[in-house]
Amino acid sequence: MINPLSLRLPIPVLGILAASGIWLILQLLGQRLPGGSLARALILRSRLSLAVTILLGSLGWWLVALVGPQWLPLPRGGAELRDELVVIGLIWTLLRWRGELWRKADAYSQQLFPTLPQRERLFLFDLSNKLFTIAVVAIITVEVLRLLGTPTAILATAGGFGAAALGFGAKTIVENGLSGISVYINRPFVVGDVIRIPAEDLSGTVQQIGWFYTELHDPERQPIFIPNAIFTVKPIINIARIDSRRVWIEFGLRYEDLGVLEAVIEDLRRELAEHPGIDHSKAHAVHFVRYGDSSLDIRLLCHAASGEMAASWDLQQQLLLRIGAVVEKHQAGMPFPTRTLLRS
Repeated sequence: MINPLSLRLPIPVLGILAASGIWLILQLLGQRLPGGSLARALILRSRLSLAVTILLGSLGWWLVALVGPQWLPLPRGGAELRDELVVIGLIWTLLRWRGELWRKADAYSQQLFPTLPQRERLFLFDLSNKLFTIAVVAIITVEVLRLLGTPTAILATAGGFGAAALGFGAKTIVENGLSGISVYINRPFVVGDVIRIPAEDLSGTVQQIGWFYTELHDPERQPIFIPNAIFTVKPIINIARIDSRRVWIEFGLRYEDLGVLEAVIEDLRRELAEHPGIDHSKAHAVHFVRYGDSSLDIRLLCHAASGEMAASWDLQQQLLLRIGAVVEKHQAGMPFPTRTLLRS
């Protein structure tokens, strides 16, 4: 007499062989790709999830066949369970891909978008992460409801009541969520930008744009969490997008240096015209502006060629040093506050 168990033993054995084969194929394929490449990383991250899915699928099929429909009545003879295991395995693989992408987001984004600036690449990665999360949650929800056999009419009714309850009871949450979507569509700022909200007296570097809150770090590195709804009703100044920063310097000469005032101004104008760090497409000037209380006041105005704050600071420092050199060249001097005491 033939034992039915012996006839069904090849099912898990084939599953083990198939899982081992998938692992080996992915391992060999990944090793043939360049080290550090995105394709290699995704293939190697798929080994565990795909192999375990195949193994569990074969074991589940074997158990269903072993127990029989009289003990474990399943629709379609257990094919439903197999399909769910396949979906779970694919979702697991996608989640492992997501983890790998965010583990080396900067390096992988540079491979995918080599011509884009770093901030733009990280913005696209952040947006992809949120869209991916929505897709995974939707797939899991649909599959769970399908497995439970929930009718479509009940889902539609529950969705209508849920939307109404959400609209009335979670107004602030909905506003923040929709505002977060608006930030991603309109892109007034991206991760890494320095922004300022004058109405709230807040400023800082954008660290993360969430569904409902955006995280900033102020100049003292303190985290600030701002509801996204603020960005749709309050003006925002994106300091990082300034194309060129203005440099405004005022200084004075002594009244006894009135004879060399014009020469000092002309030399400084030549300095501005020849300086490589100045944006010459914008106005730059040096003028005598007023007779001060104890000085001949001069104003120097120009714009840095770069919008980076550090570049404007460097330019300002260079100009201050050149002002001192020009004043010294003409044997002039800068006044300083003095106090005269009269004895009675």
